[in-house]
Amino acid sequence: MNLTVLAELIELRAKAETELLCAHYETYTPVRFVLITIATVIASLGTIGNILLLIVFSAKQISNTPATLYPSVLACLDFAICFEYILLFGVDALVSYLKIESLFSLYYVYIVPAYVMARITQLAIPYMLIFATLERLFWTSKNKSNLLKAFHSSTGRHITVIVSLVMCILLRFPSAFAIKVDDYPKCPDFFRTKTTNPREWAQESELYHFFDFQVMTIAQTLVPFVLLVGLNLIIVRRMCSDSVQKEKLPEPTEVCFQEDRLLTQITPVHKSSTTIGLSFPPLKSMSPAVRSAVFTMAAIVTSYLISNILHLSLTVLERSGHQILKSEEDPLMSSTFHTFFSDLVSFVYMFTSAIRIVIYYLCNPKIRGDLIDFFANRKNAVYL
Repeated sequence: MNLTVLAELIELRAKAETELLCAHYETYTPVRFVLITIATVIASLGTIGNILLLIVFSAKQISNTPATLYPSVLACLDFAICFEYILLFGVDALVSYLKIESLFSLYYVYIVPAYVMARITQLAIPYMLIFATLERLFWTSKNKSNLLKAFHSSTGRHITVIVSLVMCILLRFPSAFAIKVDDYPKCPDFFRTKTTNPREWAQESELYHFFDFQVMTIAQTLVPFVLLVGLNLIIVRRMCSDSVQKEKLPEPTEVCFQEDRLLTQITPVHKSSTTIGLSFPPLKSMSPAVRSAVFTMAAIVTSYLISNILHLSLTVLERSGHQILKSEEDPLMSSTFHTFFSDLVSFVYMFTSAIRIVIYYLCNPKIRGDLIDFFANRKNAVYL
């Protein structure tokens, strides 16, 4: 046998043995490392921004200010998703690219609980948005039943938050038992001696597969999006109707919704009277409050839709085991497309939470004023 051919066979056999002894891994190119690092910086700023929002909301807990429980809980969840991004992706980038052994060992100590918490947070965020939107819908309603008043009372809000968070934990808790950290002690590459894999029962159970994919896709993606779009359209419709009716009354500016942090003041605009048919009035004819509601709804729902559609597409590809996700050169390596797409999905989820304070600042004059007051007070305190 030709010595060259023999050497190639020995090399291929050694490579095959190494692949069996080592964990599946993803490569970190310099470009990917830089992009993940930038995303980690954004996540860090997002944690600070959401802490700031929480402080601003908490500072307004007095009798004559809007209810801020749902926005406060949402700020906590947004903080959590940003912090979890740092733990799961920022640290992974440092470990894989800079080869820090101690950080590698620490990473696989907390990765499973951090992953489960991230899934719980992803499920809880859209429902906090739904509850905040329902509260907006309640305060734009003219006829308020005693049941609705009880539901949107201080006690009702706390019960709603507690029950919804408990349900999210229960729905996502099974994933804590469906994933494990596998060790590959004989692998010559230290950074391929550990990885996460699904447990055997999770791979073999059709019931769990149906629950984790079909049921949770409906609960996390379809239901929240339909509700958010429908409820916000009803709110904007009512605000448009109220704005047109107030055009006939020469009254001063008044606060229209006293218990809603997500809406602002409405100023009657004295123009020629118009009627609302089956379509919305032109955007220019809307009052500032209506435009704020439209822009806020569009920003939140659009960002939510994009992140969930991307996540759903990736989940379908991963569950189907599509070849586009595997490298042609090494089946144990993820393809460039899989790596980029999964990074994009994770980044978009985090980014929508990190920029929540920016959306509030740009689209909501009330919260913008609160933020300006907050920094003004801190500046005066430092001066004194």
